[in-house]
Amino acid sequence: MAISVITPAVAEPLTVSEVKSFLRVDSDDEDTLLAVLISAAREMAEKYTRQILMSTTIEEFYDIFPEYTIKDSDIIYLSRGPIQSITSVKYVDTLGDEITITNDKYNTDLISEPGRIISTAGWYATKDTVNAVVVRYVVGYSSASDVPAAIKQAMLLLIGEMYEKRIDSVKRLPTAAEYLMNPYRVFTYY
Repeated sequence: MAISVITPAVAEPLTVSEVKSFLRVDSDDEDTLLAVLISAAREMAEKYTRQILMSTTIEEFYDIFPEYTIKDSDIIYLSRGPIQSITSVKYVDTLGDEITITNDKYNTDLISEPGRIISTAGWYATKDTVNAVVVRYVVGYSSASDVPAAIKQAMLLLIGEMYEKRIDSVKRLPTAAEYLMNPYRVFTYY
């Protein structure tokens, strides 16, 4: 499975002003650097938690409709959360035509993590090609105020570490940041 960002987030979970307050920085001289550190910390948090923090539209690709186990053969587990909505489920049929599956042919579970799409009558045969199944969905928190405080605090710790050290000395996430983000990690076993 692969993921492609269709519409990236338009905001970060933290503002430069919030970061400056945390770091006790009074001047505007390093605002550009702080903006880069905010993006880097968000990306680190997203990779660690397997969540996307701010509202983003992505596509997730599969070569065939996934079959995890016999009992899960009609389920697609989505790899990122929190999911706001499913935009479309498409596949390339055996003739090579792209087909959009109408939403009455599947149910969605946007609450569980990972989120799920469950076929109501079984999935379809696909052409033997890469990325034959494409799920487009909106993922992430609607606004920065919805991002859990623990993740924001972890980002601030990461930013503080990167801001203070400015060298490649961190071999892994700072422990406090890990502990803050651990409850939000999404694990998948497929």
